[in-house]
Amino acid sequence: MNTSYFHSNMKSLTPCLLGLVLAAFFAPANVLAQIEEQARQILEENKSALVVVTVQSTLEAGTTGDPLPPREQQRRTLGVTIGEDGLIMVSNSAIDASVGLEGQQAKRGEEVVTIQTAKSVFTEVEISYGDTTLLHGKVIRQDEEADVAFIMPDKAEAETLGKTFDFIDLSEFAATAQAADQVIGLSRASGVYGYMPIMTIGRISGVFKTDRTYFVTEAGTAQGIPVFTIDGNPVGVTVVRIIDGKPSGVLGTLSAGSIQIMANLAREAGE
Repeated sequence: MNTSYFHSNMKSLTPCLLGLVLAAFFAPANVLAQIEEQARQILEENKSALVVVTVQSTLEAGTTGDPLPPREQQRRTLGVTIGEDGLIMVSNSAIDASVGLEGQQAKRGEEVVTIQTAKSVFTEVEISYGDTTLLHGKVIRQDEEADVAFIMPDKAEAETLGKTFDFIDLSEFAATAQAADQVIGLSRASGVYGYMPIMTIGRISGVFKTDRTYFVTEAGTAQGIPVFTIDGNPVGVTVVRIIDGKPSGVLGTLSAGSIQIMANLAREAGE
């Protein structure tokens, strides 16, 4: 770089113009540092609402022939506490092995059969809060089409342990979130890293509106990840898009407003 040329030209600038040039040069670094600090703060404020849910179930399937033998299932996924009562939201297909099985072919002995009905009977739900607290819970409502399930922790166990619930307040959802907005996704790492809280910074790539609103984001990289705007308001929680009753394999962040409505229905069902 010709530094003498750079310095001579800088000297020829007026003080006002020089200030504008310096501001343009240094602003991106300052903005980036501010975003990073805000992301760390959002993680710190909401990490205790991130839970690890382990669900055991029995998969029952009826076919065009005899029923398939019941199969024991165990699934583990990220959950988000969304209420003072401890209500947890998870991606339904992450805990329910029956989603999308109807119409699929299976082998029973030497016979190939078509699955006509499938159901998961949940036998045990365990919730880990990242602070050594373990509680049992119950799946109180499922919306297969929206890929949402709600779990209520055992209130008696919580009271015995003196457990209070930190939660993400969906009522403060980001109503004006739109494409190109910067967002932050929160999650927990795998057991290899002790399920430590982690985050991803990205942007909203697009907004898809049907009867529900979905955000396509770079931060919602897995099921159950809550996504926030840079100022800390919840955008939604990441689920799998269910198309014609089957998981599409495509992720979308379901809007916090939609989840809040379904959560209220879940509370009524659980009473």
